[in-house]
Amino acid sequence: MSAIAAPSALLRFSRHELRLAWRDWAWMFSGWRNTSLRRALIGMSMFYAIMHLIAYAVLSPHLSSGFVLDHTALALLSVTVLLSFTMMLSQAMESVTRAFYARDDLDLILSSPAPSRDLFLVRIVMMALTSWVMSALVISPFLNIAVVLGGERWLSGYAILLAVSLTATGAGVLITLALFRLVGAQRTRLYAQILAAVVGAAFLIGMQVVAILSFGSISRFVLFDPAFLAHHAPPEGSPWWFPAHAVAGQTSAVLLFFAASVLFFAAGAWCGAVQFRRIVVSALGVTERTPRGRASGRAFRGHAPLGALVHKELTLIARDPWLVSQTLMQVLYLIPPAVMLWVSFGENTEISVIIAPVIVMAVGQLAGGLAWLTISGEDAPDLIATAPISDVTRLWAKVLSVLTLVAAIVLPMSLCMAFLSVWGALVTFAGAMTAAASAILVQLWFRAQAKRTNFRRRQVASKASTLAEAAASISCAAATALVAAGSPLALLPVVLLFTVLAISWSIRPRRSANA
Repeated sequence: MSAIAAPSALLRFSRHELRLAWRDWAWMFSGWRNTSLRRALIGMSMFYAIMHLIAYAVLSPHLSSGFVLDHTALALLSVTVLLSFTMMLSQAMESVTRAFYARDDLDLILSSPAPSRDLFLVRIVMMALTSWVMSALVISPFLNIAVVLGGERWLSGYAILLAVSLTATGAGVLITLALFRLVGAQRTRLYAQILAAVVGAAFLIGMQVVAILSFGSISRFVLFDPAFLAHHAPPEGSPWWFPAHAVAGQTSAVLLFFAASVLFFAAGAWCGAVQFRRIVVSALGVTERTPRGRASGRAFRGHAPLGALVHKELTLIARDPWLVSQTLMQVLYLIPPAVMLWVSFGENTEISVIIAPVIVMAVGQLAGGLAWLTISGEDAPDLIATAPISDVTRLWAKVLSVLTLVAAIVLPMSLCMAFLSVWGALVTFAGAMTAAASAILVQLWFRAQAKRTNFRRRQVASKASTLAEAAASISCAAATALVAAGSPLALLPVVLLFTVLAISWSIRPRRSANA
């Protein structure tokens, strides 16, 4: 009787994954504090309601008087599906590699009598469902309003979104398997993170680059101009618009799209479930390898304490495999401003007014992440604390390592901008470094010891620091644009920046004299 009543391995693993998904979500938004979780749920509910109002304002002019699936609508719907696919594929690749390198329960589960194939199958299915739910929460306000204004046929959007999630997850699993075969377990983690970042940003960046080359504008929405689509896009009856017809509720397109996605996902999930046991065994042993031959041939060189600490921080950042996907995407978003500079060379000397705030915002966010890693994400705090160096030297080393990386990214773009406008280049570089310094100050004031593996959840530790960092970056970007334009209104965002920093300093956590 007990054997009959006992749940199957699939059911047990499913419950296990659901609990882990809920815990991860709750920690991400509240750090497991009940009051914070309630506030997060209330805030998300209010945001969800506001999104419905925005969706109504956007869709009502097009759906109230009857929807026409013209060239522009086909392009918008197809681009939305393709954008969702690239984002989900990026998330799937990161989830697969993180699940098989950073999960602490794998060795325990592999030693259990339950078949590991069931675990990996459930885990892959959960990846697809999680991706679908998160994407549906973002897109559902528009689908719900479309259903109210345009009829039940728009409910097919949920099915298409699930089909896209299944396809992206299956593709992510197969790509990861291919990487394991091509480059081995040791390099797959790094390569998968780089590829995930590139895939996640490539489509949006590609649209911006095309808009810049075609219209001289950095806005992606100019590509949906009817005249441009008539000359450059496929005709309305082209198979390229198949996803748009499926989203719009064409029954045959929905059934074919969904069936093909389910079959593809089933094949990818089964291949992954069968092969991942061998892969995980290899992945778990990656950290046991040490480059002895390379280390033994390297001569020992002495450094001053400050230089040694800066070298240590830069080395740790370079070795962090999870940092790549978290920060590379921010660096990739600097490509459109670079293309804009190249296109505008010799034509528009005021292009810095457009480019400068984009660079400053990206650099501010990048510096904030790097500052958290160096200042708070210290995995050996006791070892560093017992070193014969002062706290000031230790903090200066962390600050210098972040500023060095930021300057290495901003300086080449500023030099290129100098060919158009020396003033614009100086203002952009100064604004970017100011944004980086502001982010570092916020991280210094709100620093709290944490492991580097908590990098994705760093916003949970302090909502105040997250908001302060974002407000400082926005203020720096606005001030940089206005200074580049020569407007006296630049004083307003400068005052706002100092106000944000002053408030941040006043509400910083107080530390005891012994801390």
